[in-house]
Amino acid sequence: MLRPLTATDLPAATRLLGIASPYYRAGDVAAEKLFGAAPNSDGPSTIGVDVDGELAGIASIDGNRIRVLAVAPTYRERGIGAQLLAWCEHAARTHGHPRIWALGQAGNYLAPGIDAQDQATIGWLRRRHWRESSDIRTNLIVAVHDNPLVTPARAHDLSVEASTRGYEIRRARPDETRLLAAIGAEFGGAWPFEVERALQWRDGELTGAVHVAVRGDDYCAFAAHNGNNSGLGWFGPAGTWPAHRGQRLGEAVLLACLLDVARQQATCEIAWIGPEPFYQKSCGIIGRRMFVPMKREFTAEES
Repeated sequence: MLRPLTATDLPAATRLLGIASPYYRAGDVAAEKLFGAAPNSDGPSTIGVDVDGELAGIASIDGNRIRVLAVAPTYRERGIGAQLLAWCEHAARTHGHPRIWALGQAGNYLAPGIDAQDQATIGWLRRRHWRESSDIRTNLIVAVHDNPLVTPARAHDLSVEASTRGYEIRRARPDETRLLAAIGAEFGGAWPFEVERALQWRDGELTGAVHVAVRGDDYCAFAAHNGNNSGLGWFGPAGTWPAHRGQRLGEAVLLACLLDVARQQATCEIAWIGPEPFYQKSCGIIGRRMFVPMKREFTAEES
């Protein structure tokens, strides 16, 4: 039987997600993916399936994005996954969506799509009338220990170089709401939401951090980490205002974030990237993760 999950189910859900797949660290961010907010949404709907008093499967959907769908290994091949998927598809259709996507929810994503190595899930979805989208997405892995490009000395040099041009590189304050408005006005989308989350306090500590380049009262560049998949050391979003590009400000705020991540992680994952050459030059790349966006279009009869 399907039933709604609540915060009291979080320990059992975390255990299930921790063993469900080697490709996603869902158990480490279970609360965020099962119950966390996202921009421009009504909040997720999260359900579970119990078998013999044990949580055997989980699904969470927000709008037309499946955030999480997992079945414990010992309960597979019983139709539980298909039941959860059907529930997600019905929920999306009920809210008037013409299609449904797996993962990749802007502002609160476990991954940009299905990990390309996860061929079992890709094949399982194909058999259920899901299809791949053509825009393969990439995450970059960067070493933040023993990396000659990621050092306090280099970050200092970039900050000094920026100061000679009239810029200040600094850490954003948690109450810096004007920054969110500036990011929203220039870049829009989910970025203000993710930056705000990177500046939130949790258990007496900041969940992440944001570094900015400013000149006078103007924001010129920003970069954030741990605004999504909090605690895993993920980098982003980041951007430079057009009038200030070419000044190495993006590189300066990137390095400041990577040094933050280095306090708790050996690597940083730069998610859903745009300009790969920038990251190769600025901090080096030791690995890549490729993701396949997958969706199902609903027929007129289904809608």
